[in-house]
Amino acid sequence: MPTILPPFLKPGDTIGVVAPASAAKRKFTALGLEYLRQKGYKVKTAPNLTRGKFFLAGSDELRLNYLEQFLRNDELAGIICVRGGYGLIRIVDKINYQALATCKPKVFVGYSDITALQLALLAQLGWVTYSGPMVASEMGQNISEYSANWLWRMIASQPYPIELSNPEGQELQVWRSGYAEGPLIGGCLSLITPLLGTPFLPSLKGAILVIEDIGEKTYRLDKHLQILRLHGVFDQIAGLIVGQFTDCFPKNPARSFTLDDYLRNVLRDYHFPVITNLAYGHVKQRLTLPIGVRARLTTEPPQIRLLGV
Repeated sequence: MPTILPPFLKPGDTIGVVAPASAAKRKFTALGLEYLRQKGYKVKTAPNLTRGKFFLAGSDELRLNYLEQFLRNDELAGIICVRGGYGLIRIVDKINYQALATCKPKVFVGYSDITALQLALLAQLGWVTYSGPMVASEMGQNISEYSANWLWRMIASQPYPIELSNPEGQELQVWRSGYAEGPLIGGCLSLITPLLGTPFLPSLKGAILVIEDIGEKTYRLDKHLQILRLHGVFDQIAGLIVGQFTDCFPKNPARSFTLDDYLRNVLRDYHFPVITNLAYGHVKQRLTLPIGVRARLTTEPPQIRLLGV
């Protein structure tokens, strides 16, 4: 299946805003929508952005209906999720991908729980999507200049080839040396592992896998890494990029195994290159990553370069 890069956004385009997982707070949603308008875009909103029940922005049927409406609306140049939370894993297998295949691909932005949908869109349709800031989560809460610059550079211009660069003072770390080139695939680790063995995860053969997460207990992170090992993921990938694992490890390292401990355990029998400390994940200063484009990873010096499709 060919990998498809959607047309880049341009001023005056209409951006749809959806809530396929959890609902967002009204205040932050309103501020985020105004941010998009001030950037020169028209905005079309799904009715369930700030309404839902418990941790879901409405029933599975309602969220699926709005999501498909927006994905199939060719008047929209892009879609940005209002927030993540939880809920995509409940509906990712119910999406009518056959119908979407006849639609015009569009810029699609989100992260966290949205990872499940982004991987499914790549696996089923070959669509490149963007793991990046969302409307209420970042745009409505004083998105950092660094994060904003990387978002718009990726979705509103033709940036390729481009080298990813961390914020000043935050250096990429070489965990294992080497060279790799392949499709950049990944996102939130705890949303990747449930898709293993399903048709909603793209092939990881020869891929550069990128992972991050938030709020996972340390033993659960170990479990997710072991699941990747048991499924043979580390036998397939060409390289690994480790982003930020926010609020996962205690400040006192004597109280827990460290991320380095887990990596040394799970990767000890493999030889592909590994770069850590990428400014990517649930952090204030974050890169936007196009999931599905080709990437090149080198380690002397550490460098991640995105090549396009």
